[in-house]
Amino acid sequence: MGDLTNPYSAPRANVEPQLERSPYGDDLMDASQGQRFANLLVDYLCYFVVCFVLGGVLGVVGKPELASFISWPVMIGYYVFFEGVFSATPGKMVTRTRVVGVDGGKASFGQVLGRTLLRFVPFEAFSFLGTGSGWHDRWSKTRVVRVAG
Repeated sequence: MGDLTNPYSAPRANVEPQLERSPYGDDLMDASQGQRFANLLVDYLCYFVVCFVLGGVLGVVGKPELASFISWPVMIGYYVFFEGVFSATPGKMVTRTRVVGVDGGKASFGQVLGRTLLRFVPFEAFSFLGTGSGWHDRWSKTRVVRVAG
């Protein structure tokens, strides 16, 4: 009977699959664009919930006109708090990613604040098209990496 190889099966490569290597020379894997998009969706959902609750509270206490002024401060506070304290927003926690400096160490408060403020640059969201990182990553010298485990 001899060889049990199927002559009709697809050809197979004899090459070991190569793991994605970081361009930064470390063992950290950058987050995929799918993970980054999921981060955005979850974080915006959380942000809208916080704004809705705060707007409702302002309405109840008789200051509904202040609700229109809370969106930017809430967004700045949201990102600075979560990325500054935990190195990850709720969206990043869900996708098991975190913010680090380009050297792989914890991002400084200045880098986190810069990342947050750079999100307000017009058309910044489009800076992800064709690349794995946006302007708020590149200009603040940070990156989003996968958490091992």
